[in-house]
Amino acid sequence: MALCASALLTGVTVACAGPAESGPAPSASQEVGKPNILMVLIDDLGYTDLGPYGGEAATPNIDDLTQEGVQFSNFHAYPVCAPTRAALMTGQDPHRVGLGSMEGFAPAGVPPTTPGYRGSLEGEYTGIAEVLSDADYATYQVGKWHLGEEPEQTPQALGFDQNFTMYNGAASHYADMLRHAPGTTPPEDTVHYERNGERVDDLPADFYSTHAYTDEMLRMIDQGQDSEGPFFGYLAYTAVHDPLQAPDTDLIDHYLDLYRDSNNYNELRAARLDRLSERGLIDPDVATRWPTQTPDWNTLTPEQQYDLAYRMAVYAAMIQDVDTQVGRLTDHLKEVGEYDKTLIVLASDNGAAGSSRELYTSQPGSLEWQNEHYPLAGEVEAYGRPGSYATLGLPNAQVSSGPFFNSKTTVFEGGTRVPAIVKTPLGDDNVDGDEPRVVDTFAHISDLYPTFAEYAGANLENPGALLGDSAKALLDGTSDAIGDDEFGMEMFGHRVYRDGDWKLVFAPTTTGGSGSYSLYDLGNDPGETVDLIDAHPDIAQQLADRWDQYASDNGVVPATFEAVNADAPRTAGIMYSIDWAE
Repeated sequence: MALCASALLTGVTVACAGPAESGPAPSASQEVGKPNILMVLIDDLGYTDLGPYGGEAATPNIDDLTQEGVQFSNFHAYPVCAPTRAALMTGQDPHRVGLGSMEGFAPAGVPPTTPGYRGSLEGEYTGIAEVLSDADYATYQVGKWHLGEEPEQTPQALGFDQNFTMYNGAASHYADMLRHAPGTTPPEDTVHYERNGERVDDLPADFYSTHAYTDEMLRMIDQGQDSEGPFFGYLAYTAVHDPLQAPDTDLIDHYLDLYRDSNNYNELRAARLDRLSERGLIDPDVATRWPTQTPDWNTLTPEQQYDLAYRMAVYAAMIQDVDTQVGRLTDHLKEVGEYDKTLIVLASDNGAAGSSRELYTSQPGSLEWQNEHYPLAGEVEAYGRPGSYATLGLPNAQVSSGPFFNSKTTVFEGGTRVPAIVKTPLGDDNVDGDEPRVVDTFAHISDLYPTFAEYAGANLENPGALLGDSAKALLDGTSDAIGDDEFGMEMFGHRVYRDGDWKLVFAPTTTGGSGSYSLYDLGNDPGETVDLIDAHPDIAQQLADRWDQYASDNGVVPATFEAVNADAPRTAGIMYSIDWAE
């Protein structure tokens, strides 16, 4: 459990009020030997988007996983894609392995060639697939990689036996293979796909990323059925990352009927909060706030309101489609007798994306390129189709974040707190429960590396270099904690240090910060609405000192507050505008 706010200074660990947890779930993981491990990572999925977290999209298969497993209410990733994936694959703080920022997005005043900020893997690391391979696992990687394309950065180099990989950070979900913006190296127009070390130059005409990635993972699992050993599968969907595209137009129309008449984002967010409260995941009177760039609903034209509704409809269709593919995976594992032997983890890589197309078109010529290659961009009723390019939009992203403030790219809870569901391997004597076990323990994506290793009985050569702690005891029901609750982070020059419920934040005013340090008590204020730094300057100073030590230990280059604040208006203009349809 998280430490209460008063526990930081006393050093006494006490239980905090929070969502009720059911009793420890019985575990028989030892009875099934080394379990299969299936990691499903969804791209840019917000905290409240799945059914178990209050979303409108139908997710019956993920609902079933939740009923059988552990639902985390306080699970965190990094605010953007690549650092999260670096922590998952290497178990280390992203700065130590070259992913302290994404390529081309170093903090203000920090050269992008600075070690730790180059945006691709570097340094010393051992991939989790290498660890599991040494423990006699077959290892499969499918989907988005985003960790670099050099020989030492590939899935094969990190220990995967088989791979079907999309190396880039984002792409069209269809067979056209289009980048989201023109590349700086050939081929400029299309992304890099690869199968088992061989470049894939063409995709089938009916290719759609979520379906194709599932097909590939099922094929790899089936090919490994002749082996008596377990498998580790890493399935990284590019859904629901923009461009928002979904092939099922009937499904889009279904959700358009839902959102067309009830898409006031104030009301949508309130309804999701009500459902979260009914599930015991938040307090019913939780305080919230909106990003300052959010327009007043009543100032929008009917066309703009319809635009946002259509985006939500495509987004929901993508989510339901992901759920259908997850169902294909779980059904198949049951058919071949592997489901009860498999640890399944499903999570998002960061919060919902609130940025506009301008994020990708800020460089000279990029907007013209995108308009040429995505000719349906800006046509509302073409959203979802090949050639379209819709983003979620900042107001909708805040709906997805629910009670938590802001969205992807920010260090606030809306950028880092994500849905996470774990189905543990079950023995024959274990009976599925009627309700999910909900835990509010602080957990982080970096905890999965040692968790997978412990379930596999694998040896870790240098466990002291790992950022996280194994969650196996918690998942087995023999503990209610995962290591300690201290955690430091830096992204784009923004800073976080948390200890229990205390969270110290530096963020510029354009993202909702104060331009200096702010202090929040997440136990009483998970929406980060009240800055308590004036009331608790000693706690703030302690956390600031610990952040300095964290930075020193992990190769973080502290960008000055002045430099970050000075650059913030330019960045906000790119990140938080709304790219209204024509």
